[in-house]
Amino acid sequence: MWFKNLRLYRLTEEWTHTPEQLNEALEAHCFNPCGSLDPLRYGFIEPLGRHGSEFIHVTNGYIMICAKKQEKILPAAVVNEHLEEKALAISEAESRSVGRKEKQTLKDEIIFSLMPKAFAKSSLDFAYIAPQEKLIVVNSSSAKRAEDLLSKLREALGSLRCIPISAKNIPTQVMTHWVQTGKLTNDFELGEECELHASKDERVIRCKKQDLTADEMLSHLNSGMFVSKLAVTWKESIHCVLDDQLAVKRLKFDDVISEKANERNPESKAEQFDADFAIMSGELKNFITALLAAFGGETDPV
Repeated sequence: MWFKNLRLYRLTEEWTHTPEQLNEALEAHCFNPCGSLDPLRYGFIEPLGRHGSEFIHVTNGYIMICAKKQEKILPAAVVNEHLEEKALAISEAESRSVGRKEKQTLKDEIIFSLMPKAFAKSSLDFAYIAPQEKLIVVNSSSAKRAEDLLSKLREALGSLRCIPISAKNIPTQVMTHWVQTGKLTNDFELGEECELHASKDERVIRCKKQDLTADEMLSHLNSGMFVSKLAVTWKESIHCVLDDQLAVKRLKFDDVISEKANERNPESKAEQFDADFAIMSGELKNFITALLAAFGGETDPV
């Protein structure tokens, strides 16, 4: 359950839904598996999975939710192989070529016939709502996946006014300055990984397990390149990679943090989930505050 990515969204109005109201709203938009002809299904499930019965899990005022996505896997190569066979059969039987429009119709028919036999792949999207901080934190490396979850939440609630958090200072400029000077603020330290982009062309340099203060790195920056991704550590306990949209990726908590949850001696999966969530959300509250401060604060929501 420990988040591995963070996408941050600011609620632009007060959160007025009680936990009971939210639970009912999510239950009304719960996940149902794909039928034989459904290419995709998306809906809410219990964050605790089979160990829970509620569509939310509340700890210290934070509200965890989870959405499940199931989609049919139908490889393009399989569809194209069937299409070529069918087009060839028609061409030989009727002594004519099969046009583009007819091929598209044949393709649609093939997909329709193969869909019931396709395998279904499932994935989970977790997020938590922090009403007191007017914040939604989504565990996703993909902006689209995060927006999908928020769109479904908006559908369930009827309205959800939130926007992606953006910093006052441009992230690429801040991260470039950090690498150039080696001086970071708010208890952040440089990691050993970054990605550089050129301003005037499409050059990209990816550095891993390297001293980011080395002369070679400074040479690239002095030539006009800028930092678009940067590995950092906060208070020697949270490690991650920041990108040019202020998304947090490959988030990793030090063992000292995760062990705090075990100190509560949880006796069940539900208690373990609750302990993990409590510790994680508490640490992330301070981390997010420091992160936004390090980038000059947050732009005012329009």
